[in-house]
Amino acid sequence: MLPLIAAAALIPSLAGAASIKEKTTYFAVHGATLAELDRDLGRSGPYISQTGLRHPGATEVAFGGKVTYKRVAEGCAVDRVDLSLRLDVTLPKWTPPRAASPQTRLVWQTLERDIHRHEKRHAAIAKNWLKRMESAVRNLRTERDCRDMQSMVNTVTTRYLAGHQHAQIEFDTIEGREVNMRLRRALARAVGR
Repeated sequence: MLPLIAAAALIPSLAGAASIKEKTTYFAVHGATLAELDRDLGRSGPYISQTGLRHPGATEVAFGGKVTYKRVAEGCAVDRVDLSLRLDVTLPKWTPPRAASPQTRLVWQTLERDIHRHEKRHAAIAKNWLKRMESAVRNLRTERDCRDMQSMVNTVTTRYLAGHQHAQIEFDTIEGREVNMRLRRALARAVGR
């Protein structure tokens, strides 16, 4: 369930304002038993190069954008900040065969909800860091000249991209420790309904 994080440096964009583009794709999962579903998730899930493994879901994150500068009496300041974020989410989709037991269906539904929640949280973390980065760049103090201003913007964006990546890794670390307990609780709630 680790994300595929492609945190790119800020790149020129034709967009006139900050934008967020989200795309969700699904991959088919086949099987009638939990063991078969688990095996197929391991074969069909998105491959994440950072782990060298396939996962039940993934969120690919790419930051981009453009910052322009303006000359002011004190030197050079940020003029426009047009940042962008692209989120490509990959989730599993299972069409239960007739042979699938009610228990298998219930466990799958519980697992699928958790995978969706997990990937949605990765997207929320990225959106939060986009807002934070945009605010930090907009509020930079004036520099002596535009070359220094550009250097400061690069320093700040690099720091925020690293913070974003750290937040994503920290989220996955916590989720990894708590996955079994969380799924047991969710399954108990589902059975109680």
